Amino acid sequence: MQTGDLAPDGVLPSGSPLSSLRGQPVILAFAPDEWNPMLAHQSTIFARLSQEFGGGAAFVDTATDDWHSLDCRSTLAAQFGVAGQRALFLLDEQGVVRWKTVVSPGQDLQSGQVLTALEALYASPVTADNEKAASGGLSRRTFVTATLAAAALLLLPGCGSSASDSHTVETAAAGTSSDQVPVVLTINGLSHQLQLDPRVALLDALRENLHLTGTKKGCDHGQCGACTVHLDGQSALSCLTLAVMSQGKNITTIEGLAQGDKLHPVQEAFLQHDAFQCGYCTPGQIMAAAALLQDPHTPTGSAVELREAMSGNLCRCAAYPNIIAAIQAVQRA
Repeated sequence: MQTGDLAPDGVLPSGSPLSSLRGQPVILAFAPDEWNPMLAHQSTIFARLSQEFGGGAAFVDTATDDWHSLDCRSTLAAQFGVAGQRALFLLDEQGVVRWKTVVSPGQDLQSGQVLTALEALYASPVTADNEKAASGGLSRRTFVTATLAAAALLLLPGCGSSASDSHTVETAAAGTSSDQVPVVLTINGLSHQLQLDPRVALLDALRENLHLTGTKKGCDHGQCGACTVHLDGQSALSCLTLAVMSQGKNITTIEGLAQGDKLHPVQEAFLQHDAFQCGYCTPGQIMAAAALLQDPHTPTGSAVELREAMSGNLCRCAAYPNIIAAIQAVQRA
């Protein structure tokens, strides 16, 4: 099945023909039949796709009744030529394949692979939803759906893989080269077993291998603080920290700062004091502030001293007064 082909009119798990979804963009996500409960954020992304683009626009195997299952070993997968593979297809309103990405068994998915698959799509003219698309063009709705679909694909577990243990996530590196070493990282209370090049920074391991993208890549030179995490409760710049050197330490990222639905006091203060604008530096600011407030030597009351203590975290939107106000509010609480 190639881009530009009319999708086969296969039968969905509900028993309805695929053609019954014509008139809306459709995402077909072929995933394993074992759903990994560790990837709750993945389910959230697909739920958002479904809500935004007509309910039922995304198909993925989950344990909930609200989803249809597209098993990568199903007849429909064979019709699309991706049996046994992890894959995602985007069909436009006419049922034409406008974009696809396929990952063979045993291969790892890199973000560049998805971006490459999207290049041709992004080059197409985009029209408003109520306008007829030009030849080769896309509706705005299909275009936005593709963007969200790309994010969803990066979170799909490998086809045929088993659900991870509730306390351990094993990430296998297929075709591991001889220069890779086993690395065990304890992140937000969970143990992750990885195979990494010894030169891989903790930041890249978090984002590329474990999909913990709350930790941001800013300057990648240790100058902006966007990548701040906690190592044994202390602030650390993950872009300058080797993943292999983080073994045996308790790593906390922005995803693990809250306790369930209860936000950390610093997170609540940032919301109350509007201590962010674009939000890109916010995870690093929050992590740095949380570590700072745990330090018994942190100055209290003085905005000047707090500014100095937080000077390693840059905010291009210049929300510094509100950030300091949020930290002071937590100190007074």
